[in-house]
Amino acid sequence: MKIALLLVLVIVGSLATEFEDQFAELEETQFGQTILQTIQMEMQTDDPVVSNLVDIMQHLEQTLEGEQKRDDERIVRFKQNCDIALSQLTEIINTSTVTSLTLKSDLDSLNPQKVQAVASLERKNLEIADLKAELDYQTLKRQKESATYQTILDNLEQALFGVNQVKGYFNKYLDVLVKNRNRFQQPQPSFLQEDFTFQYNDEDVEEEDIDSKGISSFAQVAQKVNKLKHHVHLEGYKSIIEILSQLASKAQTSADEPSQCEVLTRKVLSILKQIENYIQSERIREDQAENLRQSSYEDLRTLLSDQLVKANQDKTYMEGLIDSLSNRIQQAKNEKFEVDQKITIKSKEKENRENDCRLKRQEYETDTASRIKQKRSVAVAVDLISSKLGQLKRKLLAN
Repeated sequence: MKIALLLVLVIVGSLATEFEDQFAELEETQFGQTILQTIQMEMQTDDPVVSNLVDIMQHLEQTLEGEQKRDDERIVRFKQNCDIALSQLTEIINTSTVTSLTLKSDLDSLNPQKVQAVASLERKNLEIADLKAELDYQTLKRQKESATYQTILDNLEQALFGVNQVKGYFNKYLDVLVKNRNRFQQPQPSFLQEDFTFQYNDEDVEEEDIDSKGISSFAQVAQKVNKLKHHVHLEGYKSIIEILSQLASKAQTSADEPSQCEVLTRKVLSILKQIENYIQSERIREDQAENLRQSSYEDLRTLLSDQLVKANQDKTYMEGLIDSLSNRIQQAKNEKFEVDQKITIKSKEKENRENDCRLKRQEYETDTASRIKQKRSVAVAVDLISSKLGQLKRKLLAN
C-alpha cells in the first residue's frame, strides 16, 4: 500500500513538474505567451469548450504548416532563380575575362610591334637624310668638277692661242729668212709646204703684227713674244712663252749667220708643234675624263635617286603601319577598358546577388526554425489543453 502510494506521489510530482516545464516553455516565447493569452481569453467565457481550444490550436498549426509549405516552395524557386542568375553572371564574367586576357595579349603583341616600327621609321629617316646628303654632296662635287674642267679647258684654249701666236711670230721670221736666202740661191720649195709649218690666221694676230715689213730679227720675235706673255694668265704656259722669249733673245747674240738663225727657228717651230700636239692631246684627255665623270655621276645619281624613292616608299609604308598599329592599340585599349568595366560591374552585381541569396536563405532558415518552435509551442498547448486543463486554468487564474 505504501509502495502504491509512493508511486502515485512520484507520478503526481512528475506530472506537476512536467506541467511547470511546459508552462514555462510557453512563457519563454512571444508566440507561446500569445497562445496562453488566447487560452485564457477562451476560458473566461461563460461556457468554455475544450474542443474550441483544440480547434484553435489545430488551425494555428495548419496555418504554420501552410506558411512553411509556401516558404518551402518560394525558397525552391528563389534558389533556382539565384542559381540561374549567378550562373549567367559567372558565364558573363568568365567570357569577359577571356576577352580581356585576349585583348591584353593583343596589346602585349601590338605595343612591341609599334616600338619596332617607330625605330625602323627613325632608321629610315636617317637613311633618307644620308641619301639626300650624299646626293647633294655628289651634285656639289660634280659642279666643282665641271667648274675645274671648264677652267682647265679655258687654260688649254689660252695656251693653244699663245702657242699659235708664237708660232706665227717665228713663221714670219722664218719667212723673212727664206726670202733672204732665196735671193742668192735657186728657188726651193717654200717652208710653208712642210709638215710643221703653220698657216697663219689673220684673225688671231693683232693689227700691229700685220705689216708689210714682217719680222727681220730674233730681237723682234723676242719683243713680240715678251709682249704676248703679259696677256697669258696660265702660269705653266706663261713660263713656256717666257722661255721662248729668252731663247729668242739669246739666239740674237749666238746666231749671227742667217743659216744658223733658220736652223734654230725651225727647231723652235718643231718644239712649238710638239707643244701644240700635247695641248690638243690634253684637251682630248680632259674631254674623255669629263665624259667619264659625267657618266659616273649620272649613274650614281640614278642609283641614289632610286634608293631615295624606295626609301620614301618604305617610309610611307612604315608611317601607315604605325598609324594602323596605333589605331589597333587604341581600339584594343578602349575595348579592354569597356570589358574590364563590365567585369567590375558584373562582379559587383554577382556579389550583391550572392548576398541577397544568402540573406534569403538565412531568412528562410530563421523562419523555418521559428515555425518549428511555434509548432512545438502549439503541440505543448494542445497537450496542456488535452491532459492538464485544470492545472492550466488554475495557473492562468493565479497569474
